[in-house]
Amino acid sequence: MKKLQLLLFLAVAAGCAGRSTTGSSAIGHRDRDVIGRDELLDPTVRSLTVLEAVRAVRPTYLTSRARGGQSLQDPEAGKVHASIDGISVVALDELRKILVTGVIEIRFLNEAAAMQRFGGAARQGPVILVKTM
Repeated sequence: MKKLQLLLFLAVAAGCAGRSTTGSSAIGHRDRDVIGRDELLDPTVRSLTVLEAVRAVRPTYLTSRARGGQSLQDPEAGKVHASIDGISVVALDELRKILVTGVIEIRFLNEAAAMQRFGGAARQGPVILVKTM
């Protein structure tokens, strides 16, 4: 009986060892809202601009969420914008000027997170936050 209990305990312990402390059940689970340095060093993206890399790795970041009615008052409302090092919100095209080799992380902020961080400058849309070296 003690051997059976010991085997059961070891099986449970081994199963728990593969789980992260954040509740993810998979080892190496990636946050879909973050493109980390490991992904940026991939040979298929490391020579690209940030905008090209986002388009290749997480194209959903670029989906515009413009809202009807508001776009007449502000044509940029609900559109995806960017921020380099969290300084200010800029046009998405600014990401064409930055090479992936100089970037540590690319993070997607949904509308709510962007508004919380940048206020009205987020223009009620998501922001792609680029952290450079």
